[in-house]
Amino acid sequence: MKKSLVILMLTAFISIPAFAELTVEDTTSTEYLKNNGYSSALTITVNKSKAQANGEPLTEPVEKEEYNQPFVKFVRKVFMYIDPSLDDHSFMNDHDIHTSPSFHDL
Repeated sequence: MKKSLVILMLTAFISIPAFAELTVEDTTSTEYLKNNGYSSALTITVNKSKAQANGEPLTEPVEKEEYNQPFVKFVRKVFMYIDPSLDDHSFMNDHDIHTSPSFHDL
């Protein structure tokens, strides 16, 4: 009886998981995502979603000065109109989703 009790206790202690549990805050941190091989785009998206869910403003990285010149802005807007897959930094940046179509969709 004692042997079976000792064996049962040993298997219970061996099968108990380590106390190295991770919280949601740990698994969504920038360092954790970077160290586990996730891309920087996913890291930015996770940080934006967390900030949006908590109602906090998330500052975007400042664009280069040459992108703020009027002619360059115009050319970028023309290329963005031609190729909608170009990033205009509007993804998840306080974007209001409207269910009805409008002329802004063009």
